[in-house]
Amino acid sequence: MSTIIRTRSPFFIRTPQQTSSSLSYFQITISIFSGLSTSTTPCDDLAVSYQLQKKPLGTENSVTVDISEIVNDQLEQIFTGTYSASSAKASVWVTVTTSARQSDGTIIGSATSNTYLAQEGFNKFKEGVNYTTEPIAMISGSYIQYDRNGTATIPVNVERVTSVQWRSGTAVRETDSFSDNGNSNQKIQYAQFTNTTLLDNVLITYDDSSTTTITLDPVEECKFPVNKITFVNRWGAMQDLFFFKKSVDSLESRSENYNRSIFKARTVSLSEGEEPEGPCEETITFNSYSTTAHAKKTFNANATESVLLNSGFVNELMNPYFEELMVSENIWLTDSNNVIYPVNLKESSFTKKTGLNDRLINYTMSFEKAFDLVNNIR
Repeated sequence: MSTIIRTRSPFFIRTPQQTSSSLSYFQITISIFSGLSTSTTPCDDLAVSYQLQKKPLGTENSVTVDISEIVNDQLEQIFTGTYSASSAKASVWVTVTTSARQSDGTIIGSATSNTYLAQEGFNKFKEGVNYTTEPIAMISGSYIQYDRNGTATIPVNVERVTSVQWRSGTAVRETDSFSDNGNSNQKIQYAQFTNTTLLDNVLITYDDSSTTTITLDPVEECKFPVNKITFVNRWGAMQDLFFFKKSVDSLESRSENYNRSIFKARTVSLSEGEEPEGPCEETITFNSYSTTAHAKKTFNANATESVLLNSGFVNELMNPYFEELMVSENIWLTDSNNVIYPVNLKESSFTKKTGLNDRLINYTMSFEKAFDLVNNIR
C-alpha cells in the first residue's frame, strides 16, 4: 500500500539527521511523474523535478520541508462525463530524495529516497500531521443516494479494493472487478451500475478478503428533471450528489458605462444627384446630433448564469458529502439533458441538518457556471 500525500493539506518531509561538522545544507529533490513507480522512463505527459536547498537552523542537524503545494500544481482533474478518462492526472508518483551537503556541494554519506502516491485530497485539523489513512471506499460514509434512472458510481482505490458487488439484499446483480497494475493513472477507479434494477447495497471486497457494505438508496423522481453534481471530494476522487427537486435558472449581468459626445459640429451627407450618371450631391449640416444615438455608452457587457438546486429529502448520513462539497475546488453540473458545465458553489455557509432537529432534510444550494455567457476566451 502506497503512502498517500493529500496535496491540499501540508505534507512534511524531515531529512535524516546528519552530525558531520562539515554539514552546510540539505538538498531535497522532488521528482513528480506518472506511470509506474519503478519506471526509469516516466510517461512523457508528466515528468518534472524540483530541487530545494535548505540550511539547518542553529545547532539543528536536519531540516523539514512541506512539499504539498509543489506537488499539487501537477495534479489535474477534468470531468468529461467518463470518470475513468477524467482521472488521468488524479494520482501521481512523488519521489523525494534528500542528501546532506558540504558548502561545495559534495554529498555527505548517502542519499535517502522515498516514493509516495499523491492525490488532490485534504486532511482535517483533528487528524494531525501527514494523515494517510484510507476510507472504506474513496468516500466519507457508508450510505449513498442515487438516481434509479441514472448511474450509481463509487470511487475506489485499487491498491486495496478487488471487487464491488451491486446487490439487492444478498442477490448479486452485477460485479465490478479491479486489479492494481501499478500505474498511477489507474489508482483511482470507479465502480458503476446503470440499470433500473432496484439495488439496496454494495459489497466491497479488499485484497485481504475482508469486506464492507455500503447502503444504497435509489430515488425515482417523477416530476422534476434530475441534476447531478460531480465534485472532487476530500480523498481526491470524483463523487456524485443528485439534486432531485425544483431547480431555478438565473442570470446576472454586468457592464461598464461612459458618457460620450454625440454632438456633430459639421456633418456631410452624400446623396445621388438628379442626373443618373452625374456627381453625388453634398449636404452639409451644422450643430446637430442624433436623438437615437447612445450618449451613455455600454461596453464590456457580459453575464454569469446560475442555477439553484434542491436535493429533495436526504438522510443525515449524507451530511459529510455536502460538507466536502462546500470546500471542493472542482465541481461540475450535469443537467437533465446530460450537458456538463463547470460550476462554482456560491454558498459560503452550510448548516448541517439532522432528523432529530429538522425531521425532513432538504438542502438548497446555488451554483454559478464557471464561465461568462459571452465567449471571451482569447
